[in-house]
Amino acid sequence: MQSYNVIGEIKGTMYPNEIIIVGGHLDSWDLGDGSHDDGAGCVQSMDVLRLIKTSGYKPKRTIRVVLFMNEENGLRGGNKYAEVAKNKKENHIFALESDAGGFTPRGFSFDCSDVNFDKIQGWKKLFEPYLIHLFEKGGSGADIGPLKNSDMVLAGLRPDSQRYFDHHHAANDTFEHVNKRELELGAATMASLVYLFDKYGIVPEKR
Repeated sequence: MQSYNVIGEIKGTMYPNEIIIVGGHLDSWDLGDGSHDDGAGCVQSMDVLRLIKTSGYKPKRTIRVVLFMNEENGLRGGNKYAEVAKNKKENHIFALESDAGGFTPRGFSFDCSDVNFDKIQGWKKLFEPYLIHLFEKGGSGADIGPLKNSDMVLAGLRPDSQRYFDHHHAANDTFEHVNKRELELGAATMASLVYLFDKYGIVPEKR
């Protein structure tokens, strides 16, 4: 059966051809309903756009939400998105994925150059008062991985992982096990990082 990614965006006011994406994946294992894996990530990604619009902030760059299909069984949504983006010569500068459950956010992991990571580290103090300042180099997310190039920054939201594997791919990965406040905190954390990348951009690789 054919399925589709779901995409929505706010067009940038100054650099509309520079694209920032946030996303999660729509599909889930059939034991539960996939509320943490990855309904939470989808809701948080959509909420990033809502928070930006509610704040009145007009992003300079295009902020795009992508809800990827078929992450669990072949990564077809992520691969197809990257294929289409390459064919259209789209310029993605930053991609953020939430696919680790809707628990209390602790920070982010980043897949990027050292010079961009140094720049990101300069933002860490903004997150410290909220105890969401775990900034480390490492993986990002399966669906955004196919977009990777030498210039762009990839990141993954890193929530507290203590309860994740109580629900991962299990029959109790259901709606009542998602805490609304923790989910909102994750979305706000993602929106904060998106704002910083929109405002300050990235450091392109020297050629």
